[in-house]
Amino acid sequence: MKRKSSIMVLLLIVLAVAALSGCGNNSNSAAEGNTKTNAASSDKPYAGVVLRTISNPSNQEYFAKVNKEFQEKTGIEVQTDTVGNADVTPKLMNSFMSGGSTYDIFVMDVIDLPRFVVSGWVEPVDQWLTDDMKNEMLPFAKQALQYQGKYYGLPFASEYKSFVYNKTMVEKAGFSGPPKTWDDFIKYSQALQEKGIVKYGSAWAWSQTEGLVCDFIAIASSMGGKLFDEDGNPVFNSPENTAALQLMVDMIYKYKVVDPASIQYNETNVLDAMSAGDIAFELNWGLPLTPLNDESKSKIVNQADVAPLPYTVSSATIAGPMSYAISSGSKNKEAAWEYIKFLNDTEGSKRQAIEIGMFPGWKSVYEDPEVKAGVPGLDKILEQAEVAVNRPQIPWYNEWSSKFQVELQNALTQKKTPAQALADAFAETQKIQESNK
Repeated sequence: MKRKSSIMVLLLIVLAVAALSGCGNNSNSAAEGNTKTNAASSDKPYAGVVLRTISNPSNQEYFAKVNKEFQEKTGIEVQTDTVGNADVTPKLMNSFMSGGSTYDIFVMDVIDLPRFVVSGWVEPVDQWLTDDMKNEMLPFAKQALQYQGKYYGLPFASEYKSFVYNKTMVEKAGFSGPPKTWDDFIKYSQALQEKGIVKYGSAWAWSQTEGLVCDFIAIASSMGGKLFDEDGNPVFNSPENTAALQLMVDMIYKYKVVDPASIQYNETNVLDAMSAGDIAFELNWGLPLTPLNDESKSKIVNQADVAPLPYTVSSATIAGPMSYAISSGSKNKEAAWEYIKFLNDTEGSKRQAIEIGMFPGWKSVYEDPEVKAGVPGLDKILEQAEVAVNRPQIPWYNEWSSKFQVELQNALTQKKTPAQALADAFAETQKIQESNK
């Protein structure tokens, strides 16, 4: 009896093994399919999803590493189409024009948001964005995600210009701190030049490029000006804006405290002049003290510091934030949200700040001890972030900016008075606005 029982048990085991072996030989079996489905619906609900994005080669190794970690965590693969800077926009446009499914995720400049929204190319993220996330964002980074009452994406490179002064030079000129007002700025610059410390107090990126528009907006904002009203109508021929452009002209020709070569300079030229000790003040992008303290490139190591931009009404600066956004044509929008959240939430942003020097769009990241330790002058830089303003949110921004640059240059080269240049820019803008209705 005992022997029969043993035989029966053995037979059952053999049959069971055979059955399992049969299942194992069929990779499309229901049993295995159910196992994968259950796993995907719990720990990794988007396992097997492939997302595509497009990027230039900048920080390629960093993103490859992060994408691998993301796949290990979620099962989502991110494939990056790496192309040259000049090819990113055309390829992205081709994707949009063909339905927007070629790329699930893309980096969006603040000036592109209105056009992309109006064209139906970018997906709102309001359903996923929490109130805590909104409250954590710096004002300019938050505003850069909003258009017509909805949010689009998460902050990525939340950059802005910082005002930098050479504290060693300023002290030699007899001053104990940075200039606070534009009158101070002119006074300091004249003293620095009279004492032979510098030839010109400052240089600026005022060539006929986007940099000129950015600097004008910063200076105009510091004098109480704004370029468009809440309805998107131009108001830049106001007394405040006219005074701002007049100040820029006067600093070159009347007070002679700005290097006249500024009308041909870009931001790199300005940084080079500051690093060489040729000027005492600059307004520039990025983490400005990092290159100025690089002994291999700078003659003013440990001499520079950051301060609020001088003002007449209140300090301001210009921002140029970018965001990670989701294509409205993506077939995997929820998985795409998981990716941009992994990449750009407070933890992801902190990592970017530490590892690749990317500007965070979150307040708490600026307050993080590890981030503070790695970025000199971060507290003062944050002061400027709090008052940073974005460029106008208009769907026809690129067309408008190219025309506006011409008129600003007309004033800076004294072809027109500031008032006439802004009046002509106003008239031209009305034409652009009408043609885009």
